Amino acid sequence: MKHIKTNWDYSKLAKNYDHRAEYDSSIVKKILNSLKCKKNFPVADIGAGTGKLTKQLLKHNLIVSAVEPNLNMRKFGIKNCKNYEKINWSAATAEKTGLFEKSLYAVFFGSSFNVVEYKKVFKELKRILIKNGFFCCLWNHRDLEDPLQKKIEKIKKKYIKNYNYGERRSNVIPILERSNLFKKIKYLDKKFYHSTLKKNYIEAWKSHGTLKRQSNGNFKKIIYEISKEINKNDKEFIKVPFKTVAYFAQLKS
Repeated sequence: MKHIKTNWDYSKLAKNYDHRAEYDSSIVKKILNSLKCKKNFPVADIGAGTGKLTKQLLKHNLIVSAVEPNLNMRKFGIKNCKNYEKINWSAATAEKTGLFEKSLYAVFFGSSFNVVEYKKVFKELKRILIKNGFFCCLWNHRDLEDPLQKKIEKIKKKYIKNYNYGERRSNVIPILERSNLFKKIKYLDKKFYHSTLKKNYIEAWKSHGTLKRQSNGNFKKIIYEISKEINKNDKEFIKVPFKTVAYFAQLKS
């Protein structure tokens, strides 16, 4: 199976990625309804990873092209989506998807739009989307005002004074507007709780690419301190507050 080297390499993080929170299903449904995305419409999940968003799109009976450059992430994604037939996995990037011209009704980016080269991606979107096709990008954001999350942020900033959350927490609308490619740009968000085993939440932190890139070799130390803080809770399960945020828009004619 093919592996494509990118600036963000999740090869060693892939096995822990599945412990991350799912995107809020109600917001995914609301987006698909707004896009008038119907059964058997062809869509793509770009940077599909382990199939978090892919699986939700498949549950809505869409035909999904899952594009993922990282071999390890793709292996987990194929396994996670093995019960679905309307899916094709490919090793490619957002900038060069290898998908057919004018073949997709909508293209989705689940926690991946912040790691692409925008100009190249916009050119590729124009190529692969049908006339008046749709774009959507989503992320899950932790509630940084939650008491546990505040303590975790303190640990991160102990080791990384100028920690940068990156563009995943930025307003994407100006980026989309500057492309001059879209109309009717919309934003949605929905708060939810991710109920998970403490050990799984710790494992999820081990897949944190943004944190690892800025850790200056202290990633294991940071994860150790975060795990100690999480384990102070005497319950087996914890409820972690999140917010799914989404931006979606339609191609101009």
